[in-house]
Amino acid sequence: MHTSSRGRPLHAWVRFAILLALAGCREATAPLDRQTVVGPQISQSAATDIPIVQQAATAPSLETYRVSFWARHDRQSTVTVNYRSGQPFLHFHIPKFGLMWGPDETRLRGSDSILITLTIDTRKLSVDFQPSGVEFSKVLAPLLTVWYANASPDLNGDGAVDAADQALEPQLALWSQTRRAQRWRKLASKNDTTEKFVSARLYHFSEYAVCW
Repeated sequence: MHTSSRGRPLHAWVRFAILLALAGCREATAPLDRQTVVGPQISQSAATDIPIVQQAATAPSLETYRVSFWARHDRQSTVTVNYRSGQPFLHFHIPKFGLMWGPDETRLRGSDSILITLTIDTRKLSVDFQPSGVEFSKVLAPLLTVWYANASPDLNGDGAVDAADQALEPQLALWSQTRRAQRWRKLASKNDTTEKFVSARLYHFSEYAVCW
């Protein structure tokens, strides 16, 4: 596990062009000039239960399943979590000025900072981000990458590893769960089937998981 507030920035990604702009999506308790930041989505599915990819039975343990770090508005921050074998599992990078709103609906400026905690599920490729209510810039949004090289090859969980599972691999993406309705939504994601990872820009804190 490694965290840094002055690490190297990731190479620029192609900026997502799909922005959710639904009228009436303002938070009931938020100021009228602030809208809830939802971010790009490629699915409006309102599923309450989704097929989250599982760790393989032979997968090594992670270095840690919970990590906390301070993120500042005026500094970039990076946290990584690896398997004990040294293979990567998670990389989370917040660009400088990426933090926008605190959990108490306070606009973050200058050296304002927030203690962020990531809790990783021990069996599923899923990670929960706290504190709830944190929101990010739409332009300088952080990037979350999760590797699935050590995932169970039986992606559909039918007890057989076959062509059906191979067909599902290109469909893997990051999904986020909305806390109010406990529903999952598919994010606009990049899936690299060679390096075995999926990544997406985050615009608010939630639970994120690798699913198909």
